[in-house]
Amino acid sequence: MDEIVKVIKNNVLFKNMNEEEIKTVLKCSNAVIENFGDQQILFERDTKVSRLGIVIEGELNLVSHKYNGTRVIVTTLEKNDLFGEALIFSTTNFSPYDLVSSGNSKALLIPYRVFSNMCSNSCTFHNQLITNMLTILSDKIVMLNSKMRILNGETLKDRIAIYLLSLHKRSNSKIFDLPMNRQELAEFLNVKRPSLSRELSNMQRENIIEIYRSTVKILNIEKLRQLAD
Repeated sequence: MDEIVKVIKNNVLFKNMNEEEIKTVLKCSNAVIENFGDQQILFERDTKVSRLGIVIEGELNLVSHKYNGTRVIVTTLEKNDLFGEALIFSTTNFSPYDLVSSGNSKALLIPYRVFSNMCSNSCTFHNQLITNMLTILSDKIVMLNSKMRILNGETLKDRIAIYLLSLHKRSNSKIFDLPMNRQELAEFLNVKRPSLSRELSNMQRENIIEIYRSTVKILNIEKLRQLAD
């Protein structure tokens, strides 16, 4: 367990907790380590999720199924990423996706009851764990609300403008780096990559923005704000 703790100690779930406190929480919660083979399913769509997990080794894919049978990777989870944290507290707590191992992987699985049943010793670090989980869920709500506002843009140019203004606000600068590559940004905005690249090129020709690799410079912030309104 010592090696596992070294992997997860920087996870936001264990913020402000030392290694001994993390070990105690894992023992108290009956957390387990499980290994998965390539393409092994951790949980399927429409099944109940009662444990959250942390990737220890390898990668896991959240997979969506379209009505025509096509499988789409929604996101890839890597070392120290959390999964299942929102589902375990949901009134339905049924997964909308399959969670599938990509290659051999290992995950730490923690039963949800550690967050709903207080430790008999009222440990301060147990309180910290619950506080950290509330922060994680709150941040996710803020992120989803932000994404919803972006996707509500009537045109792709509007969506790009709203997204770039959010990065401008976060960095407090007109020059900043995109946190996603072009393909990831296209998926985030729910468009094809060529359409995104074409619109970004149009915005450069209109002297609204300037892009060099992953760096964006806002040239006309008023125009961006008009597009975002």
